[in-house]
Amino acid sequence: MIKSILEVVLGDLDEKSAYCKKMKRVKALPENYRTAFRKIQKYLYHHGEEGWNMAIFDDLIDLFETSAADGKDLSDVIGNDAAKFCDELILAANTNRKTRRDKLNQEIAEYFDRKESSHVQ
Repeated sequence: MIKSILEVVLGDLDEKSAYCKKMKRVKALPENYRTAFRKIQKYLYHHGEEGWNMAIFDDLIDLFETSAADGKDLSDVIGNDAAKFCDELILAANTNRKTRRDKLNQEIAEYFDRKESSHVQ
């Protein structure tokens, strides 16, 4: 399938549309939650691993929307150490990623084990 010139220049349009929807949700948050989200987002972009799961931002928006609707104070949600909160988000994302890595390694090892055993017979 040939990509349109716009997709080549701009990237995946569906991803950009999804990102815009997320940012609309962020704009609807109360100012303190919105500011915290943007600071956390920046921290995660700079300190998270490249290619990690972007669904973490969906989870964070959900958490902030629910907490704001419940009238919770921001510090009750992220605690007094925002960097620690971010590091825990990164750790959780990397833990899930490690599981996928382990699965990939296991599948490849099993494939080669089967291939070697079929050559021995």
